[in-house]
Amino acid sequence: MRRVYYSYAISIATSAALWQGVLLGASIALFGRLTHVAAISHNVSSVPLSSTPDFVFHAFVNALNGGEVLTVLVSVFMIGLSISFIAKALPVLLSLRKMQTT
Repeated sequence: MRRVYYSYAISIATSAALWQGVLLGASIALFGRLTHVAAISHNVSSVPLSSTPDFVFHAFVNALNGGEVLTVLVSVFMIGLSISFIAKALPVLLSLRKMQTT
C-alpha cells in the first residue's frame, strides 16, 4: 500500500498546476513585500481609464530607471504565470461547461 501512497504523492508533486500555484503564490507574496499595494491601487484608480495602459507602461519604465529591477521581474513573472494558468485551465472549464449543458 505504501507504493500506492508514494506514487500518488509523486503524481501530485510533479503536477504543473501545483508548481504554477506555488510559484504564483510566492511571487505575489514577494510583490507584496516589495511594493505598497494600496498605493498602487490608489494611483491606478486616480488615472482616467483611457490612459491606464500608458500609466502602467510609464510606471514600469520609471521602476526600471529607479533600479527596482526585482519588482519589475516579479510583476512580469506574475503576469506570465497567470496567463499560462488561464490558458491551461480555460479549455478544461469550457469542456466542463459543455458537459453541464448537455
